[in-house]
Amino acid sequence: MAEKKNARPLAWRARPDDVKASAAALSKSRQGLHGAKLPLFWFPFPWRTSQCVDKFGYMTPPSLRASSRLPFNAANRALLDQLGDMMGDPGRETGIADSPIPAGFTYVGQFVDHDITLDVQSTLDAATDAETINNMRSPSLELDSLYARGPALDPFVYDFPPVTSPPTAIKFALGSNQQNGPGGPGGNAGAAGMVEKRDFDVPRIHNPLDPAGGSLTAVIGDPRNDENLIVSQFHHAMLRFHNRIVDELVTQNFNGDIFVEAKRLVTHHYQWAVVHDFLHRICGAAAVTAAMQSVVAPPGSPFRMPVEFSVAAYRFGHSMIRDRYWLNHNFVNQPLSDIFAFIRKPNLPVRSNWVIDFNAFFSTGVPVPVFNSARKIDSVLANGLESLPGFSGMMAVLARRNLLRGLALGLPSGQAMAAFFGLAPMTAAQLTAGLPANEVALLNASGGQLLKKTPLWYYVLREAAVLQQGDQLGPVGAAIVARTFVRMLKRDGSSYLHWPGGFVPSLPAKTPGQFGFADLVTFAGITQP
Repeated sequence: MAEKKNARPLAWRARPDDVKASAAALSKSRQGLHGAKLPLFWFPFPWRTSQCVDKFGYMTPPSLRASSRLPFNAANRALLDQLGDMMGDPGRETGIADSPIPAGFTYVGQFVDHDITLDVQSTLDAATDAETINNMRSPSLELDSLYARGPALDPFVYDFPPVTSPPTAIKFALGSNQQNGPGGPGGNAGAAGMVEKRDFDVPRIHNPLDPAGGSLTAVIGDPRNDENLIVSQFHHAMLRFHNRIVDELVTQNFNGDIFVEAKRLVTHHYQWAVVHDFLHRICGAAAVTAAMQSVVAPPGSPFRMPVEFSVAAYRFGHSMIRDRYWLNHNFVNQPLSDIFAFIRKPNLPVRSNWVIDFNAFFSTGVPVPVFNSARKIDSVLANGLESLPGFSGMMAVLARRNLLRGLALGLPSGQAMAAFFGLAPMTAAQLTAGLPANEVALLNASGGQLLKKTPLWYYVLREAAVLQQGDQLGPVGAAIVARTFVRMLKRDGSSYLHWPGGFVPSLPAKTPGQFGFADLVTFAGITQP
């Protein structure tokens, strides 16, 4: 990658007090951790935020929730079960148009979610205080789902350099493909340009819990990133993104800790892309700007991941999933069930002919016959969710679970969230606009309480569909999502927002000084044969 004259260099020259590792220390660490002095920045950063980093919580005060939430009782559970069934009725989505958002951002959203939240405790069967639930992910966009606990504690995720290379030029290990013919991008040559990929998967090991053999477990920082083929291939792209930066730093003869600097560049460019590409598309630029201006969160300030975000507003992505995708020139109209089946036994490692052409998911400029756009954000789930391997009736199950979890956690109503932000709530006529008669009847049942105290997740979806034509979140959903992300970044003293002098993306991009996910996958080297 040639540097332009007067362009910012790729590398930041690390300050002496930031980088303490030496070749001798690293060599010693390879023999064992006892007595080795290792860089502090190889490890997760628990010292950055000392309070409340391991719990969920609420964005709204108790009084607002108490006055606006639906009571947790059998009658309301039954109402929400029926509403979830209607949201998941097969065939409801017929005729719903695509949004202007590329389909890759559906899975960027999933990847980001796995970077910041993991709830393994909450129940649908009892009213629960969110502040008693542990968040098993660090609520910072520091990519612990990618880097795990770093090369000292989780060395199996990494590929350590040979003795002939700089000792801190630590890359991620990559996986091998099951050879099954050409796949992936074809470039300008189309199908004729595809090649048989050999290292376009995440690393895998045999699953000891599968006595019959054949199951392979992904060796990655968060196993949820191997849930479906698209998010798994995007995780692979992130591995290559780091590795490409390591290569560039070695080429530049970077004289600091290469791993530390590569991780910083990856993390800061990722955070920038989340804000300036992902959030701008999902929330709109105005909502992001308002959040930047209004949220006050000094570095290290207390924070609990709000369930108004994690259980309601951020689950907008479930409605953006397509029934079918163009994956590459071999698989031009694949049902969603295949996106899950081809990341499971017996199709692992990922077959070489199934490697995804991400030019069809992000606007990279490389032509493809069919470009995948995300479905519009609305209150209907994709019909393809109904036929996932091993998940019969998943559409209704997913909708019911989202609604019931919000009920159990005592989320405020959509109308109360609007009041919290000083916004006018949607009217009953707006909430019911365009809905089928049976769903309108259900919303009006029991004295119309679902229209007076509308479940927050449902409200966010209806708001997007009615007020934004499904192209982005409405004002309440956008405020919840944008403010949560901005708070995470502002309270994290190592985020790009606190970079001395102001962070400006330095990696190659279609627009210099900017950086988006299309630029990321291009720089990672996965968009050409």
